[in-house]
Amino acid sequence: MRKEIIIENLIKKISKRMISERKTDELSLNISRLIINQFKKKEDFELDNLYFERGDEYAAFDLSCSFIEDKDLDEPFSIHASADMQEMEIEITYNPDEFPKSMNDLVAEIKETVEHEFEHIEQQNFEDMDVDDDEDDEGDNFKYLTSKKEIPAYVRGLIKRSKTKKMSLSDTMDEWFEENKKKFKNPKEDWKKVKRIWMDFAKKMKSQEKIKKFN
Repeated sequence: MRKEIIIENLIKKISKRMISERKTDELSLNISRLIINQFKKKEDFELDNLYFERGDEYAAFDLSCSFIEDKDLDEPFSIHASADMQEMEIEITYNPDEFPKSMNDLVAEIKETVEHEFEHIEQQNFEDMDVDDDEDDEGDNFKYLTSKKEIPAYVRGLIKRSKTKKMSLSDTMDEWFEENKKKFKNPKEDWKKVKRIWMDFAKKMKSQEKIKKFN
């Protein structure tokens, strides 16, 4: 019972910081398209001072994206990304033998990644979305995935992936798990808990019209 109360309180705390209207939708789409086009050309790129406003606040950040070919990669591609107040960095490692057949999956994950990182940029630039750092989650995958910063970022990104691939959010989350299950100490048990927390958060935000609709 106590665990359920803790999870509910966590979701309530995060939901107060969510915005009902995303000002980043067009910028996110344009960035995703640019990354996809540059991937096809195999050309790294950097953009400076990307800017968007919300009320009387604004965010300005730089974007860098690089592509690394690796024929020994045991999967079609791998995306590593990070974002802070002033910068978004994306690195895509790919096995050229897997393309173009894996292009649709890459497109969906690029869109997911950009949305995920936008959440972190907004968290650090907009006062009502500021999230306190979680303690003791470094090196603990379960605590990381259920932290106050990461719950909304993962949910936001996976909703984007689900819409791009025309899948249910539940199935999209399970797809994500299959791709990342090696990171879990106890995959079967931990994933059930993580997925429930993510789905509870997504449903709550959907009921309040603070997040994009999903199936």
